[in-house]
Amino acid sequence: MNRFYYIVFILSLQLLHFGQAQAAESEAELVTQMNVLIEMGRYQEAYSLAQTGLFDYEGEPAFDFAYGLAALESGRPNEAVFAFERIAFNNIGQQRVRLELARAYFLSENYAAAETLFTEVLASNPTENVRTNIQAFLQLINQAQSASDSVVIWNLGINAGTDSNINSATELGVIDTPIGDVTLSPGGQEIDDSFTDYSAGFNYIRPIDNNRNISFQANYNHRNNHVTDQFDLTVGSGQLSYNWGLNSNLRYSHVLRLQMVKLDATKFQSSATFLNSIQRIGNNGWSQSLTGAYTLVRYATGQNANANLRDINQILVSGVLTKSNNRNQLSMSVFYGDDSIQRKIAKNNETNIMGLAIADQFLLRPRHLVYGRVSFQNNDHQAPDPIFNRSRKNETFSTSVGWIWQLNSNLTLTTDFTFTDNESNIDLYSYDRNRLQTGLRIQF
Repeated sequence: MNRFYYIVFILSLQLLHFGQAQAAESEAELVTQMNVLIEMGRYQEAYSLAQTGLFDYEGEPAFDFAYGLAALESGRPNEAVFAFERIAFNNIGQQRVRLELARAYFLSENYAAAETLFTEVLASNPTENVRTNIQAFLQLINQAQSASDSVVIWNLGINAGTDSNINSATELGVIDTPIGDVTLSPGGQEIDDSFTDYSAGFNYIRPIDNNRNISFQANYNHRNNHVTDQFDLTVGSGQLSYNWGLNSNLRYSHVLRLQMVKLDATKFQSSATFLNSIQRIGNNGWSQSLTGAYTLVRYATGQNANANLRDINQILVSGVLTKSNNRNQLSMSVFYGDDSIQRKIAKNNETNIMGLAIADQFLLRPRHLVYGRVSFQNNDHQAPDPIFNRSRKNETFSTSVGWIWQLNSNLTLTTDFTFTDNESNIDLYSYDRNRLQTGLRIQF
């Protein structure tokens, strides 16, 4: 009987040894196949092959190294980290493993761990080629860490120019109405004036991670007409934005914007806007964006008790298609708006808006950018005007051309000319306007 058990024991050892030999042979064959695929740049196939042996060979250094490379090069840096960490834990001195682990840390955005490991390898006096690659990675890490810091940008500007119609009024002195001719006061006719425009603002950007950030922006602008103070305009605004993206090609923004307008230092209008937009960056310089905004507009009643008859809630939707290359950017936008009046007695102030715009900017030479824009907008009022007894329809054509000269990294010189032609079926609201301005803007 003892001899029988001895024979069984010897056979069991032989079978175990045979099984281990087969397993070792199977692992070696699998790793060889993976390495061949990796050498050919077929990383996804190597990764898929690794999945077939993951349960059996995970923890084996040769398998883990090939598996880590396949995972890293096929866009799975987190899996590569686990594979390389298993090898590095038991093989502290293997420089290649430490370098690949550092690279996996970098691609998984663990910049602190990547910097530490790269620095340790650099201190071991590697070859010149390895040293050069490590220094390149350390520079990228420094840039990535700098990009994750909060940013504050300030700007100041001053412009001077002339405006042929600062109040967007008709040039006519007498208007024909159903109740007879009406003579307009000088303030009701177009006013030609020169002006100086002052602006200031700042933008604070706080990254949350590589895909998300929040920002706060505030702007102030004051236009001082040199002769007629009645139409001096002051605009102050602030907005809070949350920006995020599924990847570098698809970005979303959610914005809350508040604005107040003063006319001749007296509160004239305030508004609040909630805006959502999506932007997709495609191939060959193409990009598309879609924006939807809901705005509450309220007019102050300080000097005019009936001003609040113009209070509206507005929905505006716009889409933009852009084509860019190294020197040129061409875009086309379409937009639609619908106003909802707050007091039905003033339904004549409720409008539907449709429009189209085409813009182009071209880098004429380094630091010199020229641009142009043409737009057409149609406004249809939804009820008859109480004085003229017909619904107003406006067609507005506008074109502008300009030049931006980047004097240095902080200072910019700009020149802009804009022509506007507004045609209305009610003569009182028809006007032309030319504005030319030039100025300086400093950013720091």
